[in-house]
Amino acid sequence: MAPAGRRRRSESRVLTRRELLAGGALAVAGGCRASVAAPIEGTIVGAGHGLGHRLRDASAWPPAARTERVSVVIVGGGVAGLGAAWHLARAGVRDLVLLELEDTPGGNARGGVSAVTAYPWGAHYLPLPGPTATGVRALLRELGVIEGVRPDGRPRYDERHLCHAPQERLFLHGRWQEGVFPTLGATAEDRAQLERFRAEMERYRRWHDAAGRRGFAVPRAAGAPGAFAELDRVSMAGFLEARGLTSPRLRWWVEYGCRDDFGTDLAHTSAWAAVHYYAARDPDPEHGDVVLTWPEGNAWLTQRLAQPVAERIRTGHLVTNVEPSGGLVAVDAWDASAGRTVRLLAREVVLACPVFVATRLYRPWRERPPAFAAAFHYAPWLVANLHVDRHPAGGGGAAPAWDNVIYEGAGLGYVDAMHQSLRSREGPTVLTYYRPYAGPDPAGARHALLGAGWSTLRDEVLRDLARAHPALAREVRRLDVMRYGHAMVRPETGFVCGGALAAAGAALTGPVHLAHADLSGFSLFEEAFEWGSRAAARVRVRLPRFS
Repeated sequence: MAPAGRRRRSESRVLTRRELLAGGALAVAGGCRASVAAPIEGTIVGAGHGLGHRLRDASAWPPAARTERVSVVIVGGGVAGLGAAWHLARAGVRDLVLLELEDTPGGNARGGVSAVTAYPWGAHYLPLPGPTATGVRALLRELGVIEGVRPDGRPRYDERHLCHAPQERLFLHGRWQEGVFPTLGATAEDRAQLERFRAEMERYRRWHDAAGRRGFAVPRAAGAPGAFAELDRVSMAGFLEARGLTSPRLRWWVEYGCRDDFGTDLAHTSAWAAVHYYAARDPDPEHGDVVLTWPEGNAWLTQRLAQPVAERIRTGHLVTNVEPSGGLVAVDAWDASAGRTVRLLAREVVLACPVFVATRLYRPWRERPPAFAAAFHYAPWLVANLHVDRHPAGGGGAAPAWDNVIYEGAGLGYVDAMHQSLRSREGPTVLTYYRPYAGPDPAGARHALLGAGWSTLRDEVLRDLARAHPALAREVRRLDVMRYGHAMVRPETGFVCGGALAAAGAALTGPVHLAHADLSGFSLFEEAFEWGSRAAARVRVRLPRFS
């Protein structure tokens, strides 16, 4: 998720995560309740949305109790904000402050930790970055994930960070199979359509313009401008129908990828975005489609991005207003722990927050909303972490894997935080369950999700997982839930190559800068890091001196 969605795969790789409800409304308890043999502890974590919703009332905040001067203020501690801060700190900019609403930075790439293990609260892997992702490769080199460069220019990875085998499996027909495409029981026609689809994605992957740029690249800005823009005018459902790709299994598999990375279904995903999912990456010649992962997911990365600026990060701060003020930029923030408003006067401000938030914070936009803002829609998600005594049993077939998917499940399955552990015996672990709300009414689904209590959400999670693990409830000791009302921007038909996205990307040139994966049209670590890097570069040029 987050900025990261959860997984990006090449077309030769089976995908990740599944959906939720087809109609978009939360499927609250309507059938049998999941059986719970013993009390399960747990809570809803991450209270940021409750405080954030107060932004709807701009007059709710008292005047600033004190005023500070600072060279740079970064609003938002997700991947883009942390990336901007990391770059500025490396360049010698010391006088900066990063303001984050939640109690820890990381955005959709946060993590948690318990006596058992660390575990993710959002994005949980990073694909091996290709040669166009120069910024992310440089970051991984500094963090020791990339140990060196081979004579042919390919990175040499520290294998401790590569996902251990087996990577993924799928539960269907009462048993587990390897991989996520539903091959168990597939017909010859299902397989033929899969190969046709893969061949078409391979053609898109191999396409380059006269300058050698790919049609689909990561980060997106490295690709050929305007390539295949006509795909954005149709949905992925229409794309498949036009090519006679009607296999229910193929359509489930492709939709699973859309739900996984975008929080959307086939009918509401731009075909351009969906093709990008398959065509923007090359399998590594040595490692194939193996991903980088850690017990805490991408929090491993965001925690390291935060380290150089840790003393300059202020958590529990809700930014309420950003506006020009006498040649500077005034940033007002509500300090939740102190119960007071603080004003920062900055030379440069980076709005490393979603576009819908930026339009509420930046006063010129709040008073006169930009036309592009209405085009940005967001997918709600639920993430749950289940502490269990042991990896749950249920179903024969493939062995337990890192990523465990249930065919036609309400959610997307779960990942095992202890999968990267080298322990040799069975024991407690943490399972991280993901569920996007991918239907046609994200606002309605968001309202229902944020209105549901912990016990309702607990039962929904257990009921979904009980299809593969009937006795799971007896093994769960704790189940915590994170609700993301606006987890990621939805790359809907007409949005990714449309005027609204281009207008948002060019709307601010300084001293206020917009930096977020929203501006690419979909949430990927590389996109968020790229936008943070760009903002940092512009700030460095504009600052009269480093402070």
